[in-house]
Order: sequence, then structure tokens, then C-alpha cells
Amino acid sequence: MKKQKYTRKDWPTEWTGLNPRSMKAYRKYVNREFPGYCGTYTAAALTHYVIQQDREKELPMDDLIVGLKPLIDGRFWYKGTYPWDLIGGLRDLLDDAGYKPRWHLISNPIVTKELTQANPYPVIVGTTKAFGSKYGNHWLLVYAFGYNDSGQLFYKAYDNHGKINAVIPASQTMAAVWLERKD
Repeated sequence: MKKQKYTRKDWPTEWTGLNPRSMKAYRKYVNREFPGYCGTYTAAALTHYVIQQDREKELPMDDLIVGLKPLIDGRFWYKGTYPWDLIGGLRDLLDDAGYKPRWHLISNPIVTKELTQANPYPVIVGTTKAFGSKYGNHWLLVYAFGYNDSGQLFYKAYDNHGKINAVIPASQTMAAVWLERKD
């Protein structure tokens, strides 16, 4: 599929979800390794956010990245990270902490549903090269969504390349991974 070019004029003017300032702590966590470990970085940021919000505890991001890397990106022999790798790593880390990782093949309606709840958590979303994403196959942590004037859905995300305000069209994404509180 041909990459579609989007400019700021194509973006939504209003966003629903978390305040971008809530992602500021993650700006300095840039994935510079090859091959990339975007799954680990996004899972670490999601875990950090959730524990900080629910438990008011500060977990060191560096420790989360080191601890999650073998649970997610080194989980199986194949190259790349799939939703089940993220689910397995998050389950291994958070199962006893009262959180259940979930995934869905299509990011929308999960992102819109999760980010409109009271006290929402960000959602890990996979971009897809096959759908024309400039990121190729990559994991981002989505914290807001909006519709542009044409009704097209966009996400705002931490991209683990140093941006906390990355804007991506939902049409260039596939899977979503999120956490639910266990009752």
C-alpha cells in the first residue's frame, strides 16, 4: 500500500484522552538499539504510567526496560514483536499486581473505548507497514484520539524515538494492547 502523506492541516483540532504532559517523563526514553525494542519501551511506559496513577509509586523506567526486554522482545525465537509477546510479558510482570493484559486485532474501537473511560490508561498500538505507516511495523503508546474535519480518526502517541506528540492515522494501525484492572 502506498504511504499517504498527512500534514498538520489534516490533524484533528480537538483530542480526547490523556493530557500530553502525562507522557513527558517518557520523552527521554529513546529506543536506539538495533533491532529496535519498541514493544519493550511501550510496555515499560504503560506499566510505569499505570503503577504511578493507581499506586502512586515511582518505578524506575530503566529497570522496567531491562526487566521487560527478555519477557517481550526476547520471548521467542522469531524476529519482531507481536501482540502475544506484549501480553505474555505484561502478564508475567503484572499478573500478581491486579492487572490483566488484553489485546484486539484492530486498534479502533479499543482506543476510543479505553480513552473515554474514567481514569483511562494509554493503549499500545501497532503501526503497520502494509497499511502505509511511515513508522513501518512499530509499537507506540497512544494516549489521545481525535477526528479531523473529514471524520478520519487519528491517534496521539509516545513513539519511543523521542516524541511524545506523534500523530498517526488510525487507518495505518492494527493491533491494540491494553491493561484492565482485575476485580
